[in-house]
Amino acid sequence: MEKSIETKKRAVGIVVLSALLYAFYPPVAKILLHHCPPIILVALLYLGTGIGMLIIFPIISWLSPKKHHEQSIQKSDGLTLVGVIVANIIAGILMNLGIEYSSAASASLLGNFEVVATTLLAAALFHEPVSRKLWLAVGVVFVASCLLSIRNFEKFTISWGAILVILATFCWGMENNFTKVLSKRDPLQVVIVKGLGVGVGSLLISVLSHENWPSLKTILIAGLLGFVSFGLSIFFYILAQRYIGAAKTSAYYAIAPFLSVILAIVFLGETITFQFIIALSLMIIGSYLVTVAN
Repeated sequence: MEKSIETKKRAVGIVVLSALLYAFYPPVAKILLHHCPPIILVALLYLGTGIGMLIIFPIISWLSPKKHHEQSIQKSDGLTLVGVIVANIIAGILMNLGIEYSSAASASLLGNFEVVATTLLAAALFHEPVSRKLWLAVGVVFVASCLLSIRNFEKFTISWGAILVILATFCWGMENNFTKVLSKRDPLQVVIVKGLGVGVGSLLISVLSHENWPSLKTILIAGLLGFVSFGLSIFFYILAQRYIGAAKTSAYYAIAPFLSVILAIVFLGETITFQFIIALSLMIIGSYLVTVAN
């Protein structure tokens, strides 16, 4: 019994670590975008994810004995993987542009709109049932997102950075629905293929867009950020999920945007407005409603 409680505590610690690692993405990306074009940054982040996870794949297999029973990716998954890769390329570009044209704190909070996007797409395209609590959560997050999307209420000026982030979450919402088809496959194989696929695809687009390459230092930092915030974060998320289940893991992981806001305020010195505080409060309520709705 004590061992079981101890295991659960460790799992909670692991998922909080997963959330913290992802939380570094928006504020660090905000800094990198001063030295690196947005499309190349997408490529570097995902290549860092794919290559990094591929290198530590044997270690992960050793740490997770159950992994040997995972189903490998099949040829029949090809079309779904293409959809996942394309959705992530578009989402990554939109998100980086959104971070560039808005504050890292606002972009972090708007990441919660992914819940709205995923729910709407699942209900509209896949006819999935949605509970009243989840619809309420969607409504609260939607209102908070609207607050963050309006720069000036008197002149009704829209924050295009916020709009770009919201569009990115719709792409990730579509990807979430695609990923359900791959839920029975080895998740780490999916992460590696997705990372390499999105990385190479974004790289080709950046070449066609004639983006200028950043310095070697920026390339290495971007690759490391991708490995840590996307690769290791996903690995720890999956590891925690095995011990405390999907619902509890997603509930604890929901702190990621709020950790990111703290990092943006502390390290970037971003200012917080009264409008932002209201949106933050609504996002916290919305995130709580999502967890109790699951």
